[in-house]
Amino acid sequence: MDSAIRQSEFQLQRHAQVQMNSAQQTELDRRFAPVMFFVTLAFLAIAGVGMHVLQDSESRFTHAAHVCGWTLFGLWIVYISEAILHMRDRGQFRRSDLFICLFPPLRLGARDHIDGTTVWLPWMGWKTASDELAADIELRLSYTMIAIALLILPLLGFEFYFEAKIKEVRSLGMAVQIAQAFIWFAFAAEFILTISLVSKKLKFVKEHLLDLAIICLPMIAFMRAFRLTGAARLSRLSKSARVFRLRGLAMRAWRAILILQIVDRILHRDQEKRLRMLEEQIAEKQKEIQELQDEARLVRESIEAQKLENSDLDQQDAPINARVD
Repeated sequence: MDSAIRQSEFQLQRHAQVQMNSAQQTELDRRFAPVMFFVTLAFLAIAGVGMHVLQDSESRFTHAAHVCGWTLFGLWIVYISEAILHMRDRGQFRRSDLFICLFPPLRLGARDHIDGTTVWLPWMGWKTASDELAADIELRLSYTMIAIALLILPLLGFEFYFEAKIKEVRSLGMAVQIAQAFIWFAFAAEFILTISLVSKKLKFVKEHLLDLAIICLPMIAFMRAFRLTGAARLSRLSKSARVFRLRGLAMRAWRAILILQIVDRILHRDQEKRLRMLEEQIAEKQKEIQELQDEARLVRESIEAQKLENSDLDQQDAPINARVD
């Protein structure tokens, strides 16, 4: 009985400690989190621009792609430096720091270095990472994301009516690539941030396959275009043409999926997903409450048993004390 009581007290103390730590961060977390969040947004935006300008069929923006690449390398050093500082500060979760160094966009949803439960967000401050927070962010961004996705429609019209002009005028070609990069950046940032907050990441991916396709297809096209540079140097014209056809197919698929995503977001506006998530959270909370009630019942029974045992001992000691008197 005593061991059960001690175990229950330990679990309650541990739960209280976790709740207290969830509102705490290291000094480095509080100092770097806001800056690194916007640095990561810049990293993702520059990566998107570099990835798209390199896909130009005339290879007119190779210099801009090189500038983006060197800028990303400089920012990558910043992430490595931050990870080293956290290690020197003996912060926890070094594996997360390693993942961020390998894939810097993960820094958007980086957790604190005490218990890894809180994340810093603009205009919200430090919040406990949870499915509810992810759903709230999706709901807040739903109209903005619909507006950004709708940009593909005038962009398609512009490319269709001014195709020859875009090929002739370098600035128009650059503007088209940057517009596509902006759309990609918005979807990539939203996806990375929300998936870093949810507990069931595989389930989140299954529910956001359109978003994942919007993010991945330009990356596939980028790899094709990247291979093109080596092919061009070897004067393999047939291979170059095949690569450009594959790149064009990937980007056409990207635009089609983006339009599907617009329809899906307008029809559902994330309300049904949010309701489903809230119902799942209610079920989980009810399960936790039931477990706490069962644990409290066991503790109560242990206390009552202990009181009864003490009462029996007192009754046994009473006649002995009477005879002594």
